[in-house]
Amino acid sequence: MNAKRILVVEDDKVTQKLIADSLKGAGYEVFTAHNAATAVKVAREEDPDLITLDIELAKDSPDDSWDGFSVASWLRRLHDGKTRPILVVISGSREPDKLIENAADVGVYTCLIKPIEKQKLLDTVAAALK
Repeated sequence: MNAKRILVVEDDKVTQKLIADSLKGAGYEVFTAHNAATAVKVAREEDPDLITLDIELAKDSPDDSWDGFSVASWLRRLHDGKTRPILVVISGSREPDKLIENAADVGVYTCLIKPIEKQKLLDTVAAALK
């Protein structure tokens, strides 16, 4: 059986590595992206089964207006007809209730609040992929 493919979109290198390493250790094939443009490129090229997505992505330029919600909305339209779970990982610096509501509006599977416990991440990913 082929390993499920997961794209981890996270601008913080330490958090990205922790999430990616946890998923790799559980047997998943993992790709990473640090910003919206890279996330869209990797999603097109690798066609992941699931995407973890940080809402508060760093801006690469003053013209960069994409946040995690914009990326989630775009990824939902990437392959018409193919359901791809998107887990939204929310940083704790803004109002979580409002972010969770906005995440639901763009059709994400669920939200996890940072810091994320490794087992909760793995359990949520496994449930989303069923």
